[in-house]
Amino acid sequence: MGSIGKDDGPQPYDTTVTYRLPDGKREFWISAGSTEQRPVFAVGQGTTTLARWTAQERQVCVSPAMVNENVAEYDNLFRFDVSAGGTSATNISGSPDTEDVGQLWAAVYGLWLHPQLRDKDLHAVVVNDARLASYLRTTGLGIISPYSPSFSTTTDVPADAIFWLHREAFWQGAGAPSTQTWVRSRPETTLLPGFAGSGSFPSQLGFTRGGNVCTVHPVRPPKPLPGSLLYSRFIVELGEQLGIYHIDANNPVHFEHYARWQNSDRVNAGWRERGPDEHHRKYLAQQLADPHTMSCIYEWDGQLAGYMEIGYVMEDNVACFIGSNCNVVVGEFDQNTHFLVGEEKFRGGKRYQAANLSMKHYAFLRDSRTKQMIGEPQVGLSTLAIQERFIPMEKKKRFHLPHKTSMLIALQRDRFFQEGHFV
Repeated sequence: MGSIGKDDGPQPYDTTVTYRLPDGKREFWISAGSTEQRPVFAVGQGTTTLARWTAQERQVCVSPAMVNENVAEYDNLFRFDVSAGGTSATNISGSPDTEDVGQLWAAVYGLWLHPQLRDKDLHAVVVNDARLASYLRTTGLGIISPYSPSFSTTTDVPADAIFWLHREAFWQGAGAPSTQTWVRSRPETTLLPGFAGSGSFPSQLGFTRGGNVCTVHPVRPPKPLPGSLLYSRFIVELGEQLGIYHIDANNPVHFEHYARWQNSDRVNAGWRERGPDEHHRKYLAQQLADPHTMSCIYEWDGQLAGYMEIGYVMEDNVACFIGSNCNVVVGEFDQNTHFLVGEEKFRGGKRYQAANLSMKHYAFLRDSRTKQMIGEPQVGLSTLAIQERFIPMEKKKRFHLPHKTSMLIALQRDRFFQEGHFV
């Protein structure tokens, strides 16, 4: 199946990566070692080793079944084992009855963060436990390999089944405990637990007329209350937790930061929203009243850093300008985003990449029916080059808007989860 990024040759087996779970409270580590010349990855918390991924003697095929044998790829088969210390309570899932499942999920998280493993398309694993095997199969976190000696089409899965853990499945949130999802607030599922129905807001006909917009579209889900934490994820390469909130204009801290950012020369050059407090309050009130868009503010380890907007494209003013000769078909659930770094100390390529990608990650996760993200950044911005390095977006064409000349970009859901840089 290959991998993303460059192959820099053999990696040393002494790398340890520390990471926090989405709740920001629990810290884990994954450390590389070896036994009998075979790689072993230990996962732990504090001074306790909870589990290990141990490469088996034989490698297994990791290419899809349609690939010819002469070009098929083989890779390590990792066995998951809970260590003696792994029986201690970690409270990952919030229930002692699912402690084993929570620990497996946290260990899988470690696989997708470690530099020797994170760029693979998939990992072949065996868990040797019927309950854990059923968990992988049922949630889609793992699928049974077509080369597995044991197979099942139901939730009754043989303990020795070989699973493929796909990168794209994990970053879509497959198998995550409800207490550890990156999306921290989604009213249709989190406001009244136990009454989530299908998990997706039902499709119903809506209509919007105003400005450049006159269209029918699906009714959009209600936005979380202002001030709600929407998304949380630990960024390994920075060692900090990123949090995205629905901005609360009545929160003096939120409003002061937003107004100061928009009034700065650097931000105003791109956003053109400089003005008195009354102007900023009116703008944020309009955003709150508009069901298709949501204004957000984000932070690094509790320090506010910048502003974002996330919305659905069909009802956006830009939709009428990309409806022809752009080689883009806007779907009913496709979204767009806007982004600014407000605080000077939080500028920089890595922070920009991590926060911008997280914004798109949240948008894709909040609605599984979103197939692509549409963007129209101003032509010539240096930030476009930063995005290109870490996000597999496609440049469609240069086109004109009333207030700027833009580059139309499209980001496909499948490529994002296969190739996005999540560390």
